[in-house]
Amino acid sequence: MKMSFELQEVVASPSILRGIRRVKQILRATIGLTTFARQSPRKTGREFTIFSFERRHSDLRVVASLCYFGGDMRKFSILIVLSLFGLCCLAQEPYEVGISKDARAAFAAIAPYYNHADPNLKPWHLKVNYQLDDEKGNPSEQGVFEYWWAAPNVDRSTWRRGGSTHSEWHTADGRHLIQATGEPLGMYEYWLQSALLSPLPAPGDLDPARSILVDDMPLTNSHSRCMMVVPAEISEKALKTLPFGTYPEYCVNKSLPILLGYYRFGTVLVKCLNTVHTQGKAMPREILMIDQSREILESNADPVDMIAATDPALMPPTDATQINSEVAQIDTATAQKLLEKKVTLEYPEDAKGAHVQGKVILRALIGSDGTVQDVRLVSTPAASLALSAFHSVSQWHYAPYRVNGKPTVVETTVEVDFTLAG
Repeated sequence: MKMSFELQEVVASPSILRGIRRVKQILRATIGLTTFARQSPRKTGREFTIFSFERRHSDLRVVASLCYFGGDMRKFSILIVLSLFGLCCLAQEPYEVGISKDARAAFAAIAPYYNHADPNLKPWHLKVNYQLDDEKGNPSEQGVFEYWWAAPNVDRSTWRRGGSTHSEWHTADGRHLIQATGEPLGMYEYWLQSALLSPLPAPGDLDPARSILVDDMPLTNSHSRCMMVVPAEISEKALKTLPFGTYPEYCVNKSLPILLGYYRFGTVLVKCLNTVHTQGKAMPREILMIDQSREILESNADPVDMIAATDPALMPPTDATQINSEVAQIDTATAQKLLEKKVTLEYPEDAKGAHVQGKVILRALIGSDGTVQDVRLVSTPAASLALSAFHSVSQWHYAPYRVNGKPTVVETTVEVDFTLAG
């Protein structure tokens, strides 16, 4: 399978002097002075590709290109220089992901550019339109995701699709609230939020006691670098034959603090395209999710806009459900006794064909009326199994759990087994 990543837009920073100091370093690290003699501008609508490069790594093709908008060819030489300033200024501090021999240090170098909860940020708002595709790759449903941020742990996320709405708030007093109507969110809709706001591995996942990082940098002199986060219990012998993408794999630009894309569960590729620079942070304007060769979600983000810290959207309604530590926790056996309606589980054909089986573990929030209000993935053997379990469990119905005779919101763990006959 041939995959490609593209970097199509980088917004220049006003810090031109810092850019000048970095021009020489970026030129050497990305394309070299001779590239301009070999490349000619390619017009695509209102965009002109100033330069591009590519590399091949097994079945993965990574392409990066810098574009500018508008203008004409008479100003081509000037725009080359200005665009290079844009490249240089994106990396406000020395960016060493491409020269660091330690993969964990490489992740540490790019992490500040994806810290969208930085307390130094001004309050901001993001709106994203997305398209979901069906199992045959045809467009099915459209939705809108919006995110408001005022301070660390003070934010709101809202998804709207058809007649369904799902909103979550984190408030300054430590509450986490949710309000949902219509159909529950799908797994890929949750993944869209993480692709936009927290695409890098969690710090705990990079703990040397928990993981081994398999790095392709020694294997290639390309302009990108891919690193796979492998569980620490995997043997050294197995590591030598482990294909890239088997475990979560992240591909970054060596010269710019930009995540090009990453794999989830070995089959789902999340491509981060048209990365722009906002308040010193990197934000992909486009997200494309591909399961094997089938597109499953694509999104386009509007430019980020600034908001007031007191924006009314950040205030949860009085009837929103609180889902933090005050929610009653019940074990799997107790929840099973309350289960009244269980939607038939479908075993995905691709998983059957690949003889994939195992247990999908989910966390479910059950409302006081017994409906499943929220589902989160904990672990899965494969993405297709997780999607099937997600779809089934979100339609289950329980008898209300009662505390002192009163129906109460509860949270529980749901385990879904996929076992092949014979």
